[in-house]
Amino acid sequence: MVIGLLARVIMFVVFYPAASTFPNSGGFYKMASHLVNFSFENYDGKRSPGYPLLMIMGFLRLKLIVIIQFVLGSIGALFQYKILLNLKFNKKTSFCIILLMQSILSVFFYETSILVESFAFFLMTVVLYLITKPKYENNKSYKTEFFIGAILGLMVLVKPFFAYLPFLIYGLFTLKSFSLRNLINKKLILLLFPLLFYFGWSYVNKITTGYFVSTTYLGLNLTQNCVYFAEKAPEEFQWISQPYAKYRDKTIAEERDVAMSIWNAYGEGHVFDKYGLTFPEFTHELGKYAKATIKANPLEYAKQVIFRSWVDFWKPCIRWNPELFRFTWAKKIFMQIWQVQKNILCGLYFVFGAIFLFSCIVAVYKRKITLIFILSTMVVVPSFLQAMVTYGTNSQYSYPFEFMIIFVIALFIKNRGVLPKKNKIIDN
Repeated sequence: MVIGLLARVIMFVVFYPAASTFPNSGGFYKMASHLVNFSFENYDGKRSPGYPLLMIMGFLRLKLIVIIQFVLGSIGALFQYKILLNLKFNKKTSFCIILLMQSILSVFFYETSILVESFAFFLMTVVLYLITKPKYENNKSYKTEFFIGAILGLMVLVKPFFAYLPFLIYGLFTLKSFSLRNLINKKLILLLFPLLFYFGWSYVNKITTGYFVSTTYLGLNLTQNCVYFAEKAPEEFQWISQPYAKYRDKTIAEERDVAMSIWNAYGEGHVFDKYGLTFPEFTHELGKYAKATIKANPLEYAKQVIFRSWVDFWKPCIRWNPELFRFTWAKKIFMQIWQVQKNILCGLYFVFGAIFLFSCIVAVYKRKITLIFILSTMVVVPSFLQAMVTYGTNSQYSYPFEFMIIFVIALFIKNRGVLPKKNKIIDN
């Protein structure tokens, strides 16, 4: 923790002395202002309250928020270390692995960004630490499940996408010791807080915006997955599909991010202003358009999800503003280091994929759910889920799972006798 915190502070003070903000950072500030003022006037339903609550803890001051994220990142490193001990790595090996992981530049730069990823990364680390504890599978304490469920609920408030996670954990551990009598077990408690927070916040949006959704971005996000077949919508949605396709072609011609085409049509072209729709009303219409267009073009949608949205999940991503570097030479060095690290991470992702396929074969052939299968499934399942609902920021979705990918590879190597372990472990 000390090494990690000192490294962060030195890099922040010497090389990159500012917090990074991005176009979607403003929405978190706006949500935090609503919470601080106890007012939902002009609320548009774009953001859930999890990350804005963290911002409020930093008094909405950029550098204070970054410091909080540095502290959480350092504590998260300790949890990662303890996860490796849970997986029966010895202390020296665990320490070295965590130091190497903390040296990945994306860790520092996500923590200097006003984005949800570093907070989500920390919460994911805590959850994984708790469910990898040796006694968790056969734990009889309801308090443990309530506690983990509360953290999962907080994750849902940080990013509603994580609503799938308690179902996945329940399903994997139930499958590990499967029997019909075991379908109803105490791990169903994990669903309580996530469902309560998800539907509770959706109800808040229903009251304030008129739509029962976790975020009003939902319809727009789904529409982004229709970008390459935007014009193939049913006749009733031509008022959306025609300008959408036009701005897609314009965006491609200008060599900009094609995933942002609908945003360009809405925010830059203002082509939908004439309909007089509020943002929640417009994204609701986009949601109907997206569902109808996907239903009419299932093969195009499948191609988009698998070969674009899902593939993008496996592209290592870093968020920074290069102009914020104090020194030009430092910027060049950091960019070169990241290029090397990015290539290494791509290689690790490929290895992870091979290990996942191997663990699936073992699960089917031997009817045995191993810890490697559980951990790797907790990465692969969200990679498909996020691909199904959005296109454009898919690479950011992978960051909270990055450490799990490395852990799966390390565990696989250890189980083959390459890395030293604390003692003999069975069923990994």
